[in-house]
Amino acid sequence: MNKKSLESWSPWILLVLSILIWEGLCRAFNVSEFVFPSPSRIAQQTIEYRDVIAGHAWRTFWVTMVGFGIAIVVGVLLGFIIGSSRLAYAAVYPLMTAFNALPKAAFVPILVVWFGIGIGPAILTAFLISFFPIMVNIATGLATLEPELEDVLRVLGAKRWDVLVKVGL
Repeated sequence: MNKKSLESWSPWILLVLSILIWEGLCRAFNVSEFVFPSPSRIAQQTIEYRDVIAGHAWRTFWVTMVGFGIAIVVGVLLGFIIGSSRLAYAAVYPLMTAFNALPKAAFVPILVVWFGIGIGPAILTAFLISFFPIMVNIATGLATLEPELEDVLRVLGAKRWDVLVKVGL
């Protein structure tokens, strides 16, 4: 096996070795399944409960996509508003950045208390995780348009809105 081939196979080799060592340690030391299940037991349970796992995976997928879709709409709109006004950018951007620094996991218990257990807090959590990067990147991108492009368009008679739409977007 040449070096290039070994490099391309190395992650798979390491994965197989890790699983074999894990399985061996679980069997050698008779580790409780509750404490640290072996890979073979995990595979067995995955096959046994595949329908339940698939159902939960589907629900997680669509809840995440709904939250992400809402975050795209709200993030693009707010990002466009904040990025198009220097005053709005100066006022809102530091607050949004500070709010984004808070761990999203800290909001989950609050959301559950406010909205109960169910889809609502899950969608809001997905929204919170994806909203800030979208909004901040759009606001920053629009607020930091290249001055040369802005100047050229202004000389050609473009208004601020034209510059934002044609260059910013």
